[in-house]
Amino acid sequence: MSEGLGIADRIPRLEQVLRARDFQRVFEPFLGRILPAVVLFDRRGARHAGVWIADEPAAAWEQIPPEALAQVGAREPVVVATRRCLVRAVYAGAERIGTAVYVVGESEAAADGGADSPMDSVRLAQAVDGVLSQLLQSGFAAWITSELHLAASEDSYQAIEEQNAELRRAIAHLREVDELKANFLATISHELRTPLTSVIGFSEMLLDGVAGDLTDAQREYVQTILDRGEELLRLITQLLELSRMEVGSMRLELAPTDLGPLVERAVETLRPEAVRAGVEVRSEIEPGAVPRVLVDAPKIGQVLLNLLGNAIKFTPSGGQVVVRAVTAPIHRPFEEEDLFGEEAHDAVRVSVEDTGEGIEADKLERIFDRFYQVDSSPTRRHGGAGLGLAIVKSIVEAHGGEVWAESTRGVGTTIHVTLPRAQAGASGAS
Repeated sequence: MSEGLGIADRIPRLEQVLRARDFQRVFEPFLGRILPAVVLFDRRGARHAGVWIADEPAAAWEQIPPEALAQVGAREPVVVATRRCLVRAVYAGAERIGTAVYVVGESEAAADGGADSPMDSVRLAQAVDGVLSQLLQSGFAAWITSELHLAASEDSYQAIEEQNAELRRAIAHLREVDELKANFLATISHELRTPLTSVIGFSEMLLDGVAGDLTDAQREYVQTILDRGEELLRLITQLLELSRMEVGSMRLELAPTDLGPLVERAVETLRPEAVRAGVEVRSEIEPGAVPRVLVDAPKIGQVLLNLLGNAIKFTPSGGQVVVRAVTAPIHRPFEEEDLFGEEAHDAVRVSVEDTGEGIEADKLERIFDRFYQVDSSPTRRHGGAGLGLAIVKSIVEAHGGEVWAESTRGVGTTIHVTLPRAQAGASGAS
């Protein structure tokens, strides 16, 4: 830090407040479906991050167009090249650190007067701008905490007599930074769930005719709002669950559990979805075929729903998804042996097998990473944020088990999880 220049006098750079990859991870899973593009520029006007649909002209903007810069804050959309855009300044605290350009559609000239639902697009852009503002303010708070920690660490070396006190402050600041990082997604999730629940609720009321009959076109628009709202709510719920797991606040209520009925409930829950997709889904776990497992039943139920839902989504019509279970060692490689030279089958291995398109070998190990998409292109056929399998991994490993996948392109994919066997009299919480 420069002498005499305090944190309050410094203005952070955009990349210090919101990294480009974090912007894309948060917005890319759903934004391309509601707006053609959102492009974020830094203070100098250079593009910092952006998400857009395929063939969107705004993808070529490396610098903010002059006509957009001249219309920052305009209430109505302005025409930039052939695009109608809302242009908003973005702030860290009270300081402007960049500009966001929300593409809401084609200009009237380019679209021959046929712009689709301009007010809907403007409202969506305004809502997205609110989400972006919350992300930036949270990132600004993290930056301030980090800067305070660095300042305290540097000052601690100025005098030996202050060393112990400064070290304690540095530790405290580090803990604050770690906690802030861990709670970042949880905070954003909480702030988004309340207004999103209202959006979903009012959409359902409109579809039920509370405000009068809707035309077919209006009903289609409202149904789209409802579908996307529920999709976003699922994403937020997954983010919240994952953040809780990361900070260690997930508590397991372990009890001996029959695996067969648990699998059957998951299968029946997702059967309507499978029928709509033209996919056969079934369990081949016979009653009493495998021993009971020591698990938190609701958590493992969620694991099964995530695995089955993922398999159904990636299996074409006419395919099938099958669940099987056998006794097995708890960890790979399966080389543990008991006193008689045999493998110690101290777990039950549950396998969910599909006849989908399969996954390339170089991508197989990454499918359990947060936000990872096998097909990450903007035109991918399957939705989702890439959190379902990450949640599966966290829950299974919290039980002491393991999860992995095997796949052959054009044949299908099998995901295995191991769960600990229940011993006589075993129960409790962890």
